[in-house]
Amino acid sequence: MSGTRLFFAVCLLISAVAFLLAIPSTAPEKAMPPAPDVGMGVWQEYKCEGCHTLYGQGGNYAPDLTHIYATRGGDYLREFLLNPAAFHPDQRQMPMLGLTKSESDNLLAFLQWVGEQPAANTWPPRPINVSGGGSLNVLPANASTTISSAANSADPVVRGQYLFSNAPAICSTCHSLSADVVIVGPSLAGIANRAGSRVAGTSAEEYLRNSIVHPSDFIVPGFQDVMQKNFGDVLTSDQINDLIAFLMTQK
Repeated sequence: MSGTRLFFAVCLLISAVAFLLAIPSTAPEKAMPPAPDVGMGVWQEYKCEGCHTLYGQGGNYAPDLTHIYATRGGDYLREFLLNPAAFHPDQRQMPMLGLTKSESDNLLAFLQWVGEQPAANTWPPRPINVSGGGSLNVLPANASTTISSAANSADPVVRGQYLFSNAPAICSTCHSLSADVVIVGPSLAGIANRAGSRVAGTSAEEYLRNSIVHPSDFIVPGFQDVMQKNFGDVLTSDQINDLIAFLMTQK
């Protein structure tokens, strides 16, 4: 009798193990963090998908935003959301949404989350060589002394380098300093060597100044006239001089 019980017990154990092994072992889906979750609600409430796409899905009126956070950085995007028309005057403009700070923070958290998902690693299907975006503050976040000394340096080249990647100029959001790398506008690698030959009778310094203040006067072949048009009002003459001094080191 004991042998019979043992036999049935062993059979029951084997059946239980076989049943458990037959159940698919799927890991629970990772939940979206709270801030991106709220941000997705902002994205839907303001019908952003009517103009923009994520992973190619949505409206095709405006750019795909799958990698926009990694490309542009939070600082640029926050400023853009406040006043989109200031970035590309006289061009097709995104409407001013009037987002609250909380809505902007959550929307940016959502866009950052989107670009960090596995699906983003294979989007777009055809790789695009893009670099030079990221945070507008290229100096360490905790290096306030270093930031202050760069912005207020006695060397115009140092001040210009700071302006290139920081407000109010933030040229690095559209221009790269690496050869053959296009973000929005042309790469400025070697611009000091090319600037003097762009417009007949115009020196390199004059060309750079006119490109900052009156960017529509000369458009580099192959590019559109989308550069911000109000730098003459946004930047002081000293800041423009500093930017030119820095760009003239790019040989």
